[in-house]
Amino acid sequence: QLPHEVWLNARLHTAQSSLLQQYAHLFNINLNPGHWFLVTPVHLHIARNHLVLTDYRDLHLSESDSFLLYEIAKTRCNEAGAELVFGSATIWFLRTDNWSDFVTSSPDAACGHNIEVWSAKGANEFAWRKLQNEIQMEWFIHPVQQQREEHGEKVINGLWLWSGTSLPTGFSANNSIDISMAQPYLSPSPTDGREKHSSEHFFPALPELTLLDQLSSAALSNDWGTWLALVIELENSWFKPLCTALKSRKLDQLQLHLSNNNTLLSIRTNNNALRKFWRTPTFKQLIT
Repeated sequence: QLPHEVWLNARLHTAQSSLLQQYAHLFNINLNPGHWFLVTPVHLHIARNHLVLTDYRDLHLSESDSFLLYEIAKTRCNEAGAELVFGSATIWFLRTDNWSDFVTSSPDAACGHNIEVWSAKGANEFAWRKLQNEIQMEWFIHPVQQQREEHGEKVINGLWLWSGTSLPTGFSANNSIDISMAQPYLSPSPTDGREKHSSEHFFPALPELTLLDQLSSAALSNDWGTWLALVIELENSWFKPLCTALKSRKLDQLQLHLSNNNTLLSIRTNNNALRKFWRTPTFKQLIT
């Protein structure tokens, strides 16, 4: 896991929740009792002597195409005694009670690396590989893949298993859950076509926890020109209005958790702290 993922999981664990449950709540999905995983359709790049996981966000997989592939995968999973549930184009749910010992990594942590090192490991990992191979063979000849190739898009040729969670009593989307923690995955993004919130009047209504992951894809692909442009967008759409809201006391305080691939820096500030002109802001902890 990446540093911010470790922090987020610890925060959710404290709230007696999990990342998987947050996604289930977000998509209004009920899950049967058992051991569940998140599953993400991905493209595996064939290198000279190994397979490399690519960023699933770059696939631009539509909900309709994802569901067509899901239906094939669901049939194979049912035959293997597993339960597969559709959540969104990039998030599915898989129940396999015999795989509770699996150690997994998130797609972002494994992106760009040899999947042999980062893929799910456990006593039954061969069963997972066998199931995935069966799904891959049926996907290979699916019309969705041909259409993607014709449009110059990468084919969907793999599944990434991650975030295993035991749910002894199942999960009901109607159960009481901390909505503020589910909100990060609904937070406005300057790049997703939804309404931009650039006014400080928006921020008093912010959830307790908001995840801004617009930089992830550019960082994973080393596209630093795009990364810098997105930083400027975040500055204009989020950080400047947040600073204004703090100065006008429309926000009492703000805590930022900034991370790269191996470090997490937490900063807490308020209106009084902004007046301490003798303190020089620094990201040295994040760099070192």
